[in-house]
Amino acid sequence: MAGLVELATPTIDADPGEESEVGILVYNTGPDDEAFDLEVIGSPAPWSFLDPAIIRLPGGGSTTARLVLRPPRTCDIPAGPMPFSIRLSPRTQKGSDEVADGTLDIAPYEAFTARLSPDVLEVGVRGRTRVEVTNDGNVPIVVSITANSPDDELALKVDEDSVLVPAGSTAEVSLRIRPRRRRLFGRGQPVLFSVRLESLIRVATLSGRVRPKGAAVSVVLRSVVVGLVLAGAVVTWRSIPRGTEPRRTAKGLPADIRAVPAPSGDGLAVGSSGVEEPTPQPTVSTAPPPVTVAQGAPPPVASGGTLPAPPPEVKGAARAAPLRRFYDPALVDYTYTADSAEAGRLVAAGMVEQGTAGSVYTARAQGTVPLYRLKRSDGRHIFTFDEAERRSEVVRGGAVQEGIAGYLFPSPAAGTQPLYRMSKETALYLTADASDVSARQANGWANQGVRGYVLVG
Repeated sequence: MAGLVELATPTIDADPGEESEVGILVYNTGPDDEAFDLEVIGSPAPWSFLDPAIIRLPGGGSTTARLVLRPPRTCDIPAGPMPFSIRLSPRTQKGSDEVADGTLDIAPYEAFTARLSPDVLEVGVRGRTRVEVTNDGNVPIVVSITANSPDDELALKVDEDSVLVPAGSTAEVSLRIRPRRRRLFGRGQPVLFSVRLESLIRVATLSGRVRPKGAAVSVVLRSVVVGLVLAGAVVTWRSIPRGTEPRRTAKGLPADIRAVPAPSGDGLAVGSSGVEEPTPQPTVSTAPPPVTVAQGAPPPVASGGTLPAPPPEVKGAARAAPLRRFYDPALVDYTYTADSAEAGRLVAAGMVEQGTAGSVYTARAQGTVPLYRLKRSDGRHIFTFDEAERRSEVVRGGAVQEGIAGYLFPSPAAGTQPLYRMSKETALYLTADASDVSARQANGWANQGVRGYVLVG
């Protein structure tokens, strides 16, 4: 070993679009002079700078280099911890590299753009336009959408009041438009309308214009279509034969002789004598046939019941697992995990298991965000998916990050239920049971509201 390398601060806070700096301590542990190469390994390498990148030290000497990090403000770099390493390579002793590991904590930021497509349209009876929302930030956002028109001249209806937009993605919401005063002929004066989009910290407003047009053509076309459908139904009804019995004479004999096709071999068998003999009929069982369920089909539902909504789509190796709750009576602390191996270690450490708080994904699935587990300075835990809260707890509160307890949804999704967070003094408690919330409120706990959405079960 010819050298050692250390980061002055193992965890570095970085704001996208701004510059962060940290010191690198380099030691020459050998007796001879040596030249070293410094290199950044990992995702930050393209936008990091070393000053200097080549260090020459006498035997037993040491110095400090600078690592400058400039993460770009783009949705391609997600918020949260980003591991990296600094490699120190002596030039005369190949294979004696030393590595120092660090973590870059990328701060979250919200940014979105929106547009109407189209923003100018002519509407007779009703029309439709699209609201397109693009998330330019590095965290998923939930955007609420409302629409209105001056003097209430237009009836506006947004198909979805809110939409979840992952970082770097675009979501579309349909906006239905209907003039409250219809015109049969000609065109009316343009009517303005606006669409308001609001995320957690940002607000945007879009403007559109509708020009009412005569609805007479639309009404005529609809009447023609309805008439054609009714005419087709009448023709079809009149073409159905009124009877299949042949006409008969006054003596009751058939007036027309009709050819009847010979029966197939499936029904009658013809013997060698030319006499048709009926084939023996199979025995009919009075027992009901067995009911089979196709693979992957939903189970049958009892009368009056409903099937639960299917869980959201999972990508990759993500699977659902219960978020198990454990209680530490000595600290009055609650912790949660979806890892069965860790659950065993918590029990062995003297914690008491107290059921579950719904189910979460064990790996990132589409539309989910990580549920971070932090340990405060008093030894108690806090769980959050909010990047701003996580950052505040670590930077200002001195909390230690203990990883990710699972992945949940930041907004309602099919097959999910709200996860509530409650507090009493310094203890925090998670539950997806509304009755549990009421019971704890009666016992002095404060409800901090919904802190994500977990899978039902």
